[in-house]
Amino acid sequence: MTTKEKLLLENKAWAQERLSLDKEYFKRLSQMPLPEILWIGSSDSMVPIKEITNTEPGEIIAYRNFGNLVREDDKGLMSLIEYSIKVLKTKYIIVCGYSHCQCISGSIKYNEREIPGVTSWLKEVNQLYKQHKDTLAHLKGEALESELAKINVKAQIEKLRNLDLVQEAWKSNTKYPKLVGWFYNLNNGLLEEVIEVEAQAKKIVTLDSHMEATMRQK
Repeated sequence: MTTKEKLLLENKAWAQERLSLDKEYFKRLSQMPLPEILWIGSSDSMVPIKEITNTEPGEIIAYRNFGNLVREDDKGLMSLIEYSIKVLKTKYIIVCGYSHCQCISGSIKYNEREIPGVTSWLKEVNQLYKQHKDTLAHLKGEALESELAKINVKAQIEKLRNLDLVQEAWKSNTKYPKLVGWFYNLNNGLLEEVIEVEAQAKKIVTLDSHMEATMRQK
């Protein structure tokens, strides 16, 4: 049996199991209200959003990229943020990093000559590492990577805050979307809040956002 065949077989078994427990399960899912949460996470496969939040399919709309980065040149993400804000009327945008993240460890050690595309994509995280190197100097291994993951989450929230899409939404609705940065600890399965930002009147240009703008110009 091939991997593809195994997945299709497991899908049938899962669907049958759900129906045996709840005959209306799929009908109910098809009638779910619009999701109020946009989750921006990493492409790494170690964070099963539905399971760790104990939510049903349809409650959270998710977008993943390598390193849970908010980049204006990522048209897929920007279009989803626009859709979430203007159509879904999203109440929360969550950026979630996590421990043991290959993107974070890779941003420190990857060699551009070996994997130039990955290194280029993670350049921003590497710049954050260099920028905060003094405060991270006392940390090693998993502790270092976890702290850098949290710093990265904060930087992405700052970029969300400065997006025109978010600023326009705040001007028309003083409450939403709220921006939340979380860190998921694989060691204990718990989410930790790193930062929360509510509606603000104007853009806040930070060192991190200025750094990203400079990088885009190069």
